[in-house]
This record gives sequence, structure tokens and C-alpha cells, in this order.
Amino acid sequence: MGNESPVAWSDALEKDFDKAFVALDLLLGEIDSDQVEITYEGRQKMTSLSGSFAQLMHKAQSMHHALSRYEKEVAILRRDLTDARADRDAMEKEMQQLMLQVHSLQCQLHAKTAPHESDMIKKKLDTQIGQLHDVLMPSLRTECELDVLRKECERQRHLIGALETEVFGARLAAKYLDKELAGRIQQIQLLGRNMRGVEHDRLWNQLEAEIHLHRHKTVIRACRGRGQTKGLPTPPTNDCQPAKRRRGVGETRKVVLAKQPHEGLGISITGGSEHALPIVISEIQPGQPAHRCGQIYVGDAILSVNGYDLRNAKHQQAVDILSSQHGDLHMEVVYVAPDEDSDDDGTVLIEDADGRIYNMYNNSVEEPSSSRSSTAGSHQNSE
Repeated sequence: MGNESPVAWSDALEKDFDKAFVALDLLLGEIDSDQVEITYEGRQKMTSLSGSFAQLMHKAQSMHHALSRYEKEVAILRRDLTDARADRDAMEKEMQQLMLQVHSLQCQLHAKTAPHESDMIKKKLDTQIGQLHDVLMPSLRTECELDVLRKECERQRHLIGALETEVFGARLAAKYLDKELAGRIQQIQLLGRNMRGVEHDRLWNQLEAEIHLHRHKTVIRACRGRGQTKGLPTPPTNDCQPAKRRRGVGETRKVVLAKQPHEGLGISITGGSEHALPIVISEIQPGQPAHRCGQIYVGDAILSVNGYDLRNAKHQQAVDILSSQHGDLHMEVVYVAPDEDSDDDGTVLIEDADGRIYNMYNNSVEEPSSSRSSTAGSHQNSE
């Protein structure tokens, strides 16, 4: 439409509008006589619509004329800018040629008046250029080497971070597998006994529950993690003795989570019955409803929400139920504290061949010492 004349496209639009206007007027004329009010109001609206269309066409034509004028002005300015840049480049090249000619004439003049002085100036310039090259090259070489080393250091840092994550997960998996293996061995020993009936079932279920509890604790430890997620708050407890008797399982808490209609919950979950795990909160996003609530913690297992039981729910079922809730959420949660061990505080020390002590998850280096070496050795042996 920008390349067409305003008369052409305005005529086409007016023809289309006139056809639609006439068709609508005929349609209103077919209304029954007992509904004259509808016909009258409809034709009044059509009159207003026609006036608005006329004003719109007038404004559109005015804007089209202004746009055409601006396009012409922009084309002229673009051509002037191109000419100015071409003149500037030509003048720079002419100036370079003139400077070369001036230097050439000066050299010719010096060669005629003082030939030895011209040779001395050339030798002096060559010497200064060589000295400048010798001074600049070491610093330039150092900068290039520094840039290469910086890139290599950045790559190694990313690699170390990835390896630490893998090692952290492997250590958690190894701990869980050790505890599960011990539980399975006890179950096998139980099968070898002549115990039958209720007592056999009770011990078997107790071992199975302990295995699931260790699995739950391992997942919570992985969720609470290390680094930025290390040191997350835990639910307040008044008495630690009952919690110890319950092997870290806290009291069931009822929490009300208030959220606006346009907000999400602000949590991420993991687990599910397909993994023999409860629905566990693995992340709380800052500024979201769960964070503002202040009563929900990373590692909480969600037992129910608004009357929906999530104890035996699969992961996707829990996601669907949580995302479909509107208004305030009434939740039942329970926190299971992970076992305290050397990995939870992030102080995993390793020693290299030169005796330096490294904190594995802090990337800090300490000078070798006999006391620290023995501590690191005992720490490694205990694992």
C-alpha cells in the first residue's frame, strides 16, 4: 500500500465499505415492522459508523501524504550523508598523498643540501622503530599468554564445578546404597530364620520402612545440597529427643499458603510413588507465595493439599493436583532431618602429592602441615 497512490487504495476501501453499508442497510430493512426500534437504532449506528469511516480515511490520507514527504526527505538526507562520507574519505586520501609528497620533497631537499644528515635521520628512525618493537613485544606477548591462560582457567573452573557436582551426587548415592544394602542383607537374614506369622511381617515391614526412610533422607540432603543452597533454614523444634526417637521424622505441620490468582506456588517438587518416595519440596523460589509464607522448607514432604492425599501419589499426579488448586492452599507437611555426617557441612578435605589441603566444595587451598595432614588422612579413612 505504501507504493500505491492514496487515491487508488482509498477508492478500493470506500467501495468495500459502501458495499457492506448497503448490504447492512438492506438487512435492517428486512426486520419486521413490529421491531422498528431495532431498525432505527441500527441505522443511527450505521450513520455514526459512516462518519467515523470518513474521518478515518481523511486522517489516513493525511498521514500517507506526510509519510511520502518524510520518505523523500530521508532519501535526500541519505544521499547527502553518502556524499559527505565520500568527500571525507577522498579528502583523507588526498591528505595522505600530500603528506607523502611533502616528505618526499623534504628528503630530496635534504639530499641536495645535506646528504649525510638525511641518511642519519633514516638510521635514527629505523633504530627508534626497532627499540620500540623490542619494548612492546614482551608486554604484547605477555598479554596474549595471559588471555590464553585466562580462557584455560575459566574452562577448568567450569570443569571442576561439573566434577564436584558429579562427585557430590556419587557420594550421596554411595551412602544410600550402603544403607539400603545393609537393610536388604537384614531382610535376607530374616528369610533364613524360621520365623513365621505376624512377627515376621512386622520385622520385614520395619526394615522396608527404614530403607525408604534412608532414601527419603538422601533425597532431602541432595535437595538442600551445598553452595548457594547450603545452610537453608529448617523447621523450628522445641525438643530434639522425640525427633531422635523418630529417627529424624518431625511432627506433621498444617500450613496455609496464600496466593493470588495470577501467581504460582513458587515451589519445585521431586519424588513420587513410582520412586518409592513421598512428594518432596526440592526448591523454593524467592518472592513467591511459598517463600512469603515462611512456614514451608526445602525437604518438606507434602502429605495432603486441600483434602487431596498425596502420600501415595505419583509425581505427575502431584503436579496436576498442586497446579489445579485456586485460592489458599491448606497443606499438611512433615520434615525429615537428614543424618548428620561429614558431608552435610561441606568440609570434605583432600590432600595432593605436595601436602596441600583442599576443601573440596570451597576451592580453597591451605599450606601443608603435619596436624592437618593427619586430620585429612583420618577423615578420608573414615569414609
